[in-house]
Amino acid sequence: MAVAQESVLLRLNYEVGDVLLVEQNVSQNMGAQGGMDMKIEMDMTITAKEGAVFSTASKIKSVNMNMLQGGMVMSFDSSKDAADLDEMGKMMKQQFDPMMLATISSKISAEGETLETIVTPPTPAMDQFTTQAKGIKFPKEKVSVGSVWSDSTSQQGMAVKTTYTVSKIESGKVYIDITGTVSGIGEGALKGDLIVDVEKGIQDTTNIEMSLNANGVEMTINTKSKTTEM
Repeated sequence: MAVAQESVLLRLNYEVGDVLLVEQNVSQNMGAQGGMDMKIEMDMTITAKEGAVFSTASKIKSVNMNMLQGGMVMSFDSSKDAADLDEMGKMMKQQFDPMMLATISSKISAEGETLETIVTPPTPAMDQFTTQAKGIKFPKEKVSVGSVWSDSTSQQGMAVKTTYTVSKIESGKVYIDITGTVSGIGEGALKGDLIVDVEKGIQDTTNIEMSLNANGVEMTINTKSKTTEM
């Protein structure tokens, strides 16, 4: 019973100089319309701390993408030299290279809210990436098993309302179930789970499946993220 009644305060607790490896896998399935699989690895360094606000600098380390669209297969692997890529891969390299050269500077509150993001040099594709990469915002109060809180975001005409429910607290980890709805240019729902490390507030793993109908096109988007301290 003592374990069941445990309550913890979820907060980011980084130290200046901490380096995190963020791995994200995104799979988009549109049935006959095609689909996409993309894996991105990114380093995030904690560069400063002022009160309860952390400054971070992030850079993309690698990108691997395979896409099927209109019956045409396209692939890109950032670890390959341009000479080893096909014509489509070379075109995609021109799009991804500026993203990999850019630095993402962010200010994040201890509650996990992204307060500011600046991409240097400015890259339109990176702006879209950073908008989609925002993490969970922690509640102000302590959580225990059964605690529920919600968050809403709106981007590119799509509104997402997400509800988080604590399912288990065990061995310094908080296990959270995710449900939600999507509205706007697309209608749908999402579900998933995540694990938060209490000591640092890091999202160890996140798994989200979003089912969406946009302009009559049914699609499923699976996002899996893993964060480890280096």
